Amino acid sequence: MAKKRLSKSSLLWFVRSRSYVTVADVRRRFGIGSPAGTDSSDEVTAIEGPAGRAFVGLPAHQARLLQELWQEGKVGLELATDIKAPTVTGIYGIYQRGERPAPPPDEDGAEDESAAIL
Repeated sequence: MAKKRLSKSSLLWFVRSRSYVTVADVRRRFGIGSPAGTDSSDEVTAIEGPAGRAFVGLPAHQARLLQELWQEGKVGLELATDIKAPTVTGIYGIYQRGERPAPPPDEDGAEDESAAIL
């Protein structure tokens, strides 16, 4: 599988394409810590967001992208409950009112008017 380039928009798309994504899924999807690249499998980076500081098992560049999405309110973080330090275990998308994509049109090509009202 080819390594996907991690950008802020690709990370947001990946998170929002699922209901929940683990940090391990992000690492696998974008080839972080893979044998082909540098060994960043043990890197942990502190990120700052609306709820304070959290630690995520990603290298600094990738953690910074996640931090920006968290600060913008586009993603939420799930923290481990069995560790005293706030450690990120998962990521989920947060949608603002009207931000979800519209449903596909009906078979006859007409859009469903009831779906457009949020």
